Order: sequence, then C-alpha cells, then structure tokens
Amino acid sequence: MRQLLITALKDTVTQIRHDLRLMPLTRWNESVFRFTYCRAIARQEPDVKQFDECDRMDLVLHRNSERAYVEFKFYIRRAAHDPLSGVRTGMKGGPSRKNWQEFKKCVKTLRQRPAPSEVLKIVVLFYADSVSTGQKTFESYYGARTDIEDRLMIRRLASIGPFQSGDSDSNSICNARLYEILT
Repeated sequence: MRQLLITALKDTVTQIRHDLRLMPLTRWNESVFRFTYCRAIARQEPDVKQFDECDRMDLVLHRNSERAYVEFKFYIRRAAHDPLSGVRTGMKGGPSRKNWQEFKKCVKTLRQRPAPSEVLKIVVLFYADSVSTGQKTFESYYGARTDIEDRLMIRRLASIGPFQSGDSDSNSICNARLYEILT
C-alpha cells in the first residue's frame, strides 16, 4: 500500500503541473487536491476501495486486507477580492501558527484513532510559497530544514519539489510531502 500512496502523490503532482496551464494554483483547494489524488489511485489500481469523508477522515482506502487512513493538508496563500468589483482587497490564508497548529492536531488525531497496528495512517501535504516574498513561508514550518519529523513522530515517505508553479496568478514555489504517522 505504501508504494501505491507514493506513486499516487507523484502522479498527482504531475497532474497539477499539467493542469496549471489552464487552472492556476489559486483556483485549487484541498478538495480538488484530494480528488486528483483519488483519481491517481483509481488509475493505478481501480479495485482499491475509496471512502472519502469517512468517519471524519478525508479518505479511507481498502485493498484486500490492507487499510490506510489518509488526511490531506493543502496550504497556499491567495489574494482576496471584492465580489462586485473584482478589486484585490488583501490576502487570504498564508503561513501562520494557526496552520501549524491545525497540522499538528491532524497528526495527533490520526495517531490516536483506534486501529490495528497494520493500518497505515498517512498525511498528504501540499504547500506553495510566493516566489517574491519577504514574509513568513510555509517552507519555514514544513520544509526540509525543519525538525517536523522528529517533533511530530512522523516519517516522510515521499517528497516532491520544490518546483515552480509558473502559472499566471501565482508564481509559487510548491512542495508535496507524504508522511506516515508513527505509533
């Protein structure tokens, strides 16, 4: 199952990069990301049963006797606009302690969820930082130079990026990570 999840992340990022030509990153969200990931799994192994929004988990996978509980986190900073004029009014989202606390809570909740030891507990993380920013970045919370894995007792199964989105709305540096929660 681990290899399926890793390959699905790679395929998802490949699809995102392809789709950015038409749909800029600012139009993506966690639900679209999850859909793209689920589609990548279905393309690889159509017989894997997928249950989304299952018992307060983003995704549950069944492949024969194997099981995986999967949570998704999708962090980007996007412009906020006035709905009538379309004029930019500020920024929405962005790296913060709130995002970091949400991520930690996600890991803790999944770790504490009762399940046999052979059930994989996975967090799929995607984040994008503006190329031109002097502000706090998602990279500073989740990047390679942080001790996120030791602090949260998670193991990185896959890491993709950094890569530049190159889209017209948000020229961003993107990263994707797949973590297994250690119990």
